[in-house]
Amino acid sequence: MITIENEKIKILLIEDNKADIRLIQELLKKAPDFVYEIKSCIRLSEGLEALKKNDFNIILLDLTLPDSDRTSTLEKILEFMPIIPIIILTGLDDKDIALESLKKGIQDYLVKDEITTNLLTRSILYGIERHKIKPTKSIKKESLGYHLDKRDKEILNILQDHYKISYKDISEKVKLAASTIHSRVQNMINEGIIKEVDTFVDPFKVGYNTIAVINLAIDPFKLDEIAKKLVLFDEIQFVATSAGEYNLVLKVIAKSEKDLWRFLNENILVLKGIKPQLNVSSFIDIYKMTEKVKFNIR
Repeated sequence: MITIENEKIKILLIEDNKADIRLIQELLKKAPDFVYEIKSCIRLSEGLEALKKNDFNIILLDLTLPDSDRTSTLEKILEFMPIIPIIILTGLDDKDIALESLKKGIQDYLVKDEITTNLLTRSILYGIERHKIKPTKSIKKESLGYHLDKRDKEILNILQDHYKISYKDISEKVKLAASTIHSRVQNMINEGIIKEVDTFVDPFKVGYNTIAVINLAIDPFKLDEIAKKLVLFDEIQFVATSAGEYNLVLKVIAKSEKDLWRFLNENILVLKGIKPQLNVSSFIDIYKMTEKVKFNIR
């Protein structure tokens, strides 16, 4: 059974041609063990509204829509690309635009007359997986001008303290309808304000007895390349560039000091472009460790 993290693959199809909608639906039905749910919209405005209210794993997009030309469609949908992978559905006459869209970060394009079940499902699955492993820098979402009001801040404070709380329970606390809460939360997810929900684990209590901040001096021309490699290591919890003599900062966890230095020597210091000097600061006692941003509500 093909799913994403044991859940159905949620597809948003933005396409105004009824025949093409039926084509996509029939092709997906023929895919063995492909577990999905699909929502179709015939106008760009409907698709954008659906994105604000629902979670999707991927967007299948026709560029030519009743309420938008090709260029405008692409510009508006690209705002969601840092969060959701996008596949263009194109006719032969749109092929040049589709190829150009790949340079802007679109995952793939499919020529409608050439689509098969295998091609469609493979493109969807590969698109989702490629989008997951994008380096952090390339998926950084710039603000689209979303303004946090008092209600948004109250919702964020509650979610950070009780991430499993229901929208109904939040609505009772902030005096808004549950549907409004859902819409606000989805908008903040779409804007990149809410990144993801994680279970916070104390490393010391699960056998990682050494936690260290590593300051590295990197050849500036190699900085981006090395950072992208380091984010792939599970032992590294934090990677950031910085100003000064040391221009890359890491937080690393290890079972022991010995394991820490083995990891540094075998996986980090062997990378070309890292200068010999480094600074290592190990944690002894942790009094506070959090990624929460709490708001003062006035």
